[in-house]
Amino acid sequence: MRITVAVVADLGSAVLIMEFVLHGIAMLIGMEAAVQPLTDHLGFRPARPFGLAIGAVDLAAAGALVLGFSAPGLSAVAAGYAVAFFGLLMVQRLRRGLGTLVRPPDFPIFFTLAVLLLAIRLGQAAG
Repeated sequence: MRITVAVVADLGSAVLIMEFVLHGIAMLIGMEAAVQPLTDHLGFRPARPFGLAIGAVDLAAAGALVLGFSAPGLSAVAAGYAVAFFGLLMVQRLRRGLGTLVRPPDFPIFFTLAVLLLAIRLGQAAG
């Protein structure tokens, strides 16, 4: 059972690291493919400083996930950010009629991985 939990945590971390690195870089360079979904879901176009802040936090979260392989507490903080970020976007998606909880599957997959990773890393950090 411990091996299964470790594999889930490692794979979840890898997927979230990939997402945070790609999204963080895209936000830092102002790539439209990163800004437009936020515009659609939040109802306003993020100002450049806000986009830079999201990009920086995404890259910091990716770094915390990498360091989280040896320090579960850091990984739990990054997973908590992912739960909040993707949870907000999923709520906004439903509220604005942009999809359902499972379609398109991007945010639900990242949200689910983040919740699992948060639970696993908090358990590891606690004991």
